[in-house]
Amino acid sequence: FDLPRLINDDYFKAIKLLFNAGHYVSTAKLLMSFIDTVAFIDAGDVPRNFVRWLQQYAVLTPLGVTAEELWEFRNGLLHMTNLRSRSVASGATAPLIMYIGNMPRTFPGSVHGEKYFNLKHLLDIVTEAIVKWIDTYNTNADKLIKFVDRYDLTISDSRLAVIRID
Repeated sequence: FDLPRLINDDYFKAIKLLFNAGHYVSTAKLLMSFIDTVAFIDAGDVPRNFVRWLQQYAVLTPLGVTAEELWEFRNGLLHMTNLRSRSVASGATAPLIMYIGNMPRTFPGSVHGEKYFNLKHLLDIVTEAIVKWIDTYNTNADKLIKFVDRYDLTISDSRLAVIRID
C-alpha cells in the first residue's frame, strides 16, 4: 500500500500541472479543496476539520498566516472566486493575497489589513504536512481502517472509471 503515491496520483499531479502551467488561482482552488479532502479523511465530517488538520500537521508560521485565515481564504476562493469571505468582508479576518516569486523589499505594506503569502511556499508547507500526516498511518492501524473507509468516499481522476458508449 503506497499511500504517498496514491495521494500524489489522485491529487498532487493535478495541483503541480496547474502550477507549472501558470494557473495560480486554479492551483490555489485545488489546493484548498485538497486540504478539505485530507481533513475529511483524517477526522471525518466534523466542524473545523480544515483548520484542525492545518494546525495539527502544517507549520504555517514562516508563511505569516493562520489556519483560520486560510479557511476564510478558502471560503472566498471556492465559493465566489474572490478574496472576500463573509468574515473578511465584515473585517473580522484579514484578507489573504497570494503571490508568486519574491516579494520586493520596496513593496508597499498593508493598507487595509491584508496579508500576503507566497503560493509556492504554501505548497511546500502542505507537502511537508502531508508527509507528517501520512506518517501517522504507519503507527496507528485503527486510523488506517478509517482512512480506507473515508478514502473510498472520495473521487479522483486517477480512479475514475471510463465507460465507452458506441
